[in-house]
Amino acid sequence: MADFEPYSDEVCAEAIKSFQERLMEADNLKKDKNGNLDFESCWKAMRKEGPTILNVTKHLFSMHINRHHQREGNGK
Repeated sequence: MADFEPYSDEVCAEAIKSFQERLMEADNLKKDKNGNLDFESCWKAMRKEGPTILNVTKHLFSMHINRHHQREGNGK
C-alpha cells in the first residue's frame, strides 16, 4: 500500500462527505427522455473524485492495519 501519500484529517473528512453526497445523488437519478436512468452525472463524479476516495480508503485501511499489528506486537 505504499502507492499513496497519507491524507490529513481534513482531506479524509472532505472525501467522505463528498462520497456521501455522490451516493445521495445516485439514489435520486433522473430518467432520460427514453425512460432510462441517466448515469452520466455519477460517472463524471466518480472519474473526478474516485481516485481521492480510493486513496483515502487505502490510507484509513493502512492506519487500521498498522494499529492492529502494533497491538499484536504489544501482546494486546
